[in-house]
Amino acid sequence: MTDRIEAARAAVAEERSCVRAEHDAFEAFERRVADFSAVAASTSPPLLTDPQPTGRSLERVRSAYEETVMSVPHYQAEYGDTVAESLAVEFGEDLAAALVGGTALTPEFREAVRAAADAARQEREEFLGVLDREDASLARAATDLAEVRADLDALDDRPLSDRTFDDLRSLWEAVGDVEARIEGVAMRRQETIRGHRGDLPGVPTDLAEYLYADLPVRYPVLSSVADLGTAVDRAGRRIERRLASTP
Repeated sequence: MTDRIEAARAAVAEERSCVRAEHDAFEAFERRVADFSAVAASTSPPLLTDPQPTGRSLERVRSAYEETVMSVPHYQAEYGDTVAESLAVEFGEDLAAALVGGTALTPEFREAVRAAADAARQEREEFLGVLDREDASLARAATDLAEVRADLDALDDRPLSDRTFDDLRSLWEAVGDVEARIEGVAMRRQETIRGHRGDLPGVPTDLAEYLYADLPVRYPVLSSVADLGTAVDRAGRRIERRLASTP
């Protein structure tokens, strides 16, 4: 039953590894840009500007981006885009256009690039926090459901036919307690899902749909809860039928 949850935790761990790599890559990129020399903006006519090649400083920035952000192990499989496309996604159309078609890295331009890289890094850092909370939620649910399953199995230690009416009544109440615990797991999980939606307002899809798209179920905890709930419901009905026929 908890196999689905463990598969979900593996998916979270894989995503976390990718996000951490991107976080570190943007951090490395920002450090490299900080070390680049900037060219003071000139108000002179073009023929009187610095004779050095005008696009070399921006070429260094683009190369640094390729060597850090676009060099994470999963980049091609996950994104597979060009430098210009990636810059537009991460830094916005205007800054990307300036990096691709601009003439020189001025101090102001350099700081804008650094700020954009830092924003991208912070976005990953926030997402890492969301993934940590998701994994903690999955781990707790797996533990809780395993304990509930064990307690439910323990109640089935002897046939219903061997029990007195009072025994059956106590058993029925115990099954009701198990059912309430299962509902508690479901409620906590739903609260976590709602919390994720608040943490990631800009994400167009549900976090579970994003993380678990390749798994058999999109909501592994709620699916496991439903299966266990069905087993508990069947147990309760069997007890009720036996109670009705026991003098």
